[in-house]
Amino acid sequence: MTSLLLKGGRVIDPLSGVDGLYDLAALDGEIDALEPAGTIAAPAGALVLDCGGMWIVPGLIDPHVHLRDPGFPEKETIVSGLQAAAAGGYTTVAAMANTLPANDSPQTTQYMLARARELRGTHLVPVAAVTKGLQGRELVDFDAMIRAGARMFSDDGFPIDDQAVLARAFDEAARMGFAISLHEEDRALTANGVMNAGETSNHLGVTGIPATAETMRVRRDLALAIGSEAPVHIAHVSTAEAVQLIRAAKQRGANVTSEVAPHHFILDDSAVLTWGPNARMAPPLRNRADVEALTAAMADGAIDMIATDHAPHDPASKRMEHLGRLFSPGKPVPRLSADEAEMFAHAANGIVGLETALGLVLSLVHRGIISAARMVEMMAVNPARLLRLGENGSLAVGALADITVIDPNCEWIVAPHKFKSKSRNTPFAGMRLKGLAVATIVDGEVIFDRRREAAVQ
Repeated sequence: MTSLLLKGGRVIDPLSGVDGLYDLAALDGEIDALEPAGTIAAPAGALVLDCGGMWIVPGLIDPHVHLRDPGFPEKETIVSGLQAAAAGGYTTVAAMANTLPANDSPQTTQYMLARARELRGTHLVPVAAVTKGLQGRELVDFDAMIRAGARMFSDDGFPIDDQAVLARAFDEAARMGFAISLHEEDRALTANGVMNAGETSNHLGVTGIPATAETMRVRRDLALAIGSEAPVHIAHVSTAEAVQLIRAAKQRGANVTSEVAPHHFILDDSAVLTWGPNARMAPPLRNRADVEALTAAMADGAIDMIATDHAPHDPASKRMEHLGRLFSPGKPVPRLSADEAEMFAHAANGIVGLETALGLVLSLVHRGIISAARMVEMMAVNPARLLRLGENGSLAVGALADITVIDPNCEWIVAPHKFKSKSRNTPFAGMRLKGLAVATIVDGEVIFDRRREAAVQ
């Protein structure tokens, strides 16, 4: 019998309407009691955590990560990725299918689940490919993938160009009730592009990617979604117009949800001048007006959830050996030479995000842009619904004891060399943040305790 008592923290549970100081007891992997602070006596042998000044929230869930396993152990493994997730406060992550081989077979799904079970840490939810080999042509066997353990479908990293293929995928999603997550990109408009089209791309002399590369594809796919009962999820929204399209589709009754990544609502495309390849991602960082539209949509509910799009890369993939010397904080960057621009075009897209996301989201809470309860909705409640994780996203008695304990006021500096992730590709190095996870609890077991780690160090 495993017993845990969290004492005197601010419990924030939007599903139950609870927001106040409570003691929370967990027993054998489930929440056993929730009573006003100071009223639950510690059972014999229980692990007791003093949560005074802390927030106790349903375990954070990331609906969009890339763990690179199988296939790319130099970037990340399931073990290192789940350790990074635990350090970031995540009790569940949904791992995308762009592995090698792609997760288009039950065997790959089962491999991923088996590796995660060996760690006994953060839960891994496999995301199956929509099409075989992520090629956009032939659908995977949806039934077989769900039986193997997949909870969502996505060709993330690649758009599905063929509308007929996408329509058939929507039919399968409607039949099975599992969401399809869409990478919205018109490749005819992004060809050779490396960052947002605008002043910064012109200054650097690199090919820009227009906002229409996202919005034209969002418009097409939402039109299909409106005529379907399929649960459709728009991944990593980056533009103001995409937000408007999603809002309109919801008003017309489409079964659509959407996510935004912290880098898209914190940074604009000028960050490329400082961080170079470590500020290159797909979709790219956009302009300040887009950033403001995204934060407004987070507050009013047009955007449903926050996803890190954790995308680890080794320095060679980011071309840092050659390009890293050109970019640094406070250093003016001249127009790139033709060779430098070509090298930039071959730098891999994406940044790590599992260990910085919570602090970045809390910056919006501290600024009054979103409430603490809204943060929990976007980082726990709504992702649980998307992935059909029935016992997650709540702290009600009887719910699964997946819990994140947050110190909302702890100030810290992002230090990539301390990451649990195998990769260090972040544009947030050196940033001072306020708030972080101090304990991550899965099935009633503490899988990460920052205070214990600090004591060991």
